[in-house]
Amino acid sequence: MRNLVPDFDKKGRPLWSILATDTATGDFFMYYEFYIDQFFVEQLISGYMLLLTAGILCGISPVWRRLLPGAVMNAVCSVCFVIYGNAGFLLLGFLVSAAVSFWKWDFRKEWRYNRDITLSLLAVTVCFGGLLGALTVILPLPVLALLIPALSLLRLLARTVRRRGRQEETAAAVTILLDGKSLTLKGLLDTGNQLREPLTASPVSIVQRTSLEPLLEGDWEEQKGFFLIPYHSLGTEAGWMQGILADEMRVSSRRGGKTIRKPLIALYDKNVSSRQNYQIILHPEHAP
Repeated sequence: MRNLVPDFDKKGRPLWSILATDTATGDFFMYYEFYIDQFFVEQLISGYMLLLTAGILCGISPVWRRLLPGAVMNAVCSVCFVIYGNAGFLLLGFLVSAAVSFWKWDFRKEWRYNRDITLSLLAVTVCFGGLLGALTVILPLPVLALLIPALSLLRLLARTVRRRGRQEETAAAVTILLDGKSLTLKGLLDTGNQLREPLTASPVSIVQRTSLEPLLEGDWEEQKGFFLIPYHSLGTEAGWMQGILADEMRVSSRRGGKTIRKPLIALYDKNVSSRQNYQIILHPEHAP
């Protein structure tokens, strides 16, 4: 049996006490005091940040006009749960906050989106609960003081996962064949590479010269010849790159695979990636 006892502390703040008793023996087995206004603020802040983190994780940009009402509804339901002891309020608050903040109302077409964002919010909520619980044990501070570090860690994790997802989406394995030899490089699917050979208008992928050197032996320039390709956006105002015509290029990524016969490849004298994440920037027409 639960009894809710409203009261005030010495400073006049509303202090609520929850007394739980065994209906058979009448013994107390739980006594809990809390400031309902502070509890509401804690739930409001944590709810808002959880909704924001779930949005980041799913790659969407939620607006505060939708997040704030969802966080308010979740905080209200959390207070109702504490007062009445019915766990249904927690489920109601979770679903209402997800619906208000994220759901699209054309359920026949958008049910998969609504399902995915709701499951993502659930995962974020579970992770946040674990982080907050661990910080509560490690740092003997009030819950309100621990909300910011816990949510900061969670948002950092969400941004890292999203960044890695984008990297995987634009990554490719590129195999170049030339004169019976082959070389596999890490590629980037870059829609911003619009480089073309000016005479034939052929699309040009850009490779780091040092990465392609195993395929270029001896006086390859005199034996095979090369193109001169002007460029304007690789760190200098203007310049020229040597271009070669490979026998074949095979591209494999999460989007699928593609084989290009006689692709035109420009040799860039510097690193195409400052962190060496890739060695070739693919033209969109060379991508799967």
